[in-house]
Amino acid sequence: MSIELIDLERMLLLVGIETDGTITVHSRGGLCDTRAAAALRDIADRLEAGCTPCPCTPAVPRPAAGRGWLSDLVWVDSTGRAWDLRESYRSAGGLVWHWTGRATEHGVPVMSTGTGSDVQSLDVVRALYAPVVVAGGRG
Repeated sequence: MSIELIDLERMLLLVGIETDGTITVHSRGGLCDTRAAAALRDIADRLEAGCTPCPCTPAVPRPAAGRGWLSDLVWVDSTGRAWDLRESYRSAGGLVWHWTGRATEHGVPVMSTGTGSDVQSLDVVRALYAPVVVAGGRG
């Protein structure tokens, strides 16, 4: 048996499925029901496609402040622009990008489209899909 403590202050969405099939959902005030539902749909689509939402290889740990990071949630690019990774960003062509919670080996945030069909570092998103602007919703 394994017991892990979960810091609910750090979790925006927590879904529990017990062995009897009972499902519990806990979300904090910063995550609206629509965004939670979209995240769960994305996970369901990936599971049905045989591509788990978790990387098969260990992810690069998210860097703390330093090396372009002002905090755990704000990254500064090479031009000096600060990116609040709690926000969603819209790029050319109407793609909406959200932070995956991961970073590249160089410490650049890894972003995903709303459908999860495209995953790129924020530097690549900026270069290939410019202009990139705040989409107005929290990621």
